[in-house]
Amino acid sequence: MELNPIPLKTTFNVRAVENISYYRCPQNYVFAGETHNCWEFLYVDRGSVVVTAGDTVYFMKSGELAFHRPGEFHSFHTVGEADIIVVSFYCSSPAMHRLEQKVLLLHSREKDQLKRLVDEAQQVYMHFENDPPYIRMVKLDSAPWACDQMIKNYLEQLLIMICRRDDNIGFSQRAIAGDHLNQGPVLAQRAKDYLNEHYSEQISLDSLATALGVSVSQIKRVFREQIGQSMVNYLASLRIGQAKRLIREGNLNFTQVAEQVGYETIYYFSSLFKKRTGMTLTEYAKSLKD
Repeated sequence: MELNPIPLKTTFNVRAVENISYYRCPQNYVFAGETHNCWEFLYVDRGSVVVTAGDTVYFMKSGELAFHRPGEFHSFHTVGEADIIVVSFYCSSPAMHRLEQKVLLLHSREKDQLKRLVDEAQQVYMHFENDPPYIRMVKLDSAPWACDQMIKNYLEQLLIMICRRDDNIGFSQRAIAGDHLNQGPVLAQRAKDYLNEHYSEQISLDSLATALGVSVSQIKRVFREQIGQSMVNYLASLRIGQAKRLIREGNLNFTQVAEQVGYETIYYFSSLFKKRTGMTLTEYAKSLKD
C-alpha cells in the first residue's frame, strides 16, 4: 500500500514567553503602563479593572480577557481589589492579527485551557507570583520534563480556541470616555464588584463613594437608576445570600456566620434574616436537613 503523508500546518507558532504570572492586586492598584515588542493578554480572574490601550480606555470585569499587540502602550488600574493573569509571548504568525485590540468573555473550556497553562508555568518558573508589572522568570531546575512544549501547546491551543469563536469585541466597541467611567452602567458594575468583594466589612454609602472616587449623591442615584434598588437593600440581599451559603456548608455557628457577612451582632442579623427569608436561622438550618 502506498502511503500518503498529510503535512500538518502550524497556524500559531509561539517561539518564546516573557511572562506567565498570576497577580493579586491590592485595592485601587495603578500600573502606570509600558510598551514592549511582544504580544500580551490580560485576564481578569476576580474583580474588575480599567484598561488603557493606546488612546482607548475600557472597562473589564471578571472572566474577560484582552490582547495587546507589540508596541502598543497599555496600562490599567483596579476597581477595588483584583486578581489578574498576564501572559506575554513572542509570536510572528500572521494569524495573530485576528486578535489585535480584542476583548472577550472566556467560555468555560477556554478558562480550563488557561488554567492548564498557568498551572504548568507555576511548576516551571521561579518568581511565579510577583508584584505587577515587572517580573523576570527563571526556569526551575525541578521543571517537569518537556515543560517547554507543554506551555507552547497550551498557549497555541488557547489562541486557536479564541479565534475559532470569531465573536471577539474590539476595543473601540468597549471604549469609555474618561468622563463616562463614573456614570451609568460602568459605575453600577464597579459598585457591585466592590460590594461583592467587601460585603463582610462595615460599608456605608459614604465609604462606598470614597472607595469609588465619586460623591454619595452620585452613587445613590446610579444604584436606583441602574440596579433598581438602594445600596443598603442590595448589600443586605447579598449578605443574606452569603449567609445561606455558610449555613449550608455547616462549618460555622450562627454568631460566626453573622460576623462573616458583616454584622456585628447576632440579634440584628437574626431579625434581618427572618424578615428577608420568612424563617429563623434555626428553621432555615433545619430545612436543609429535611
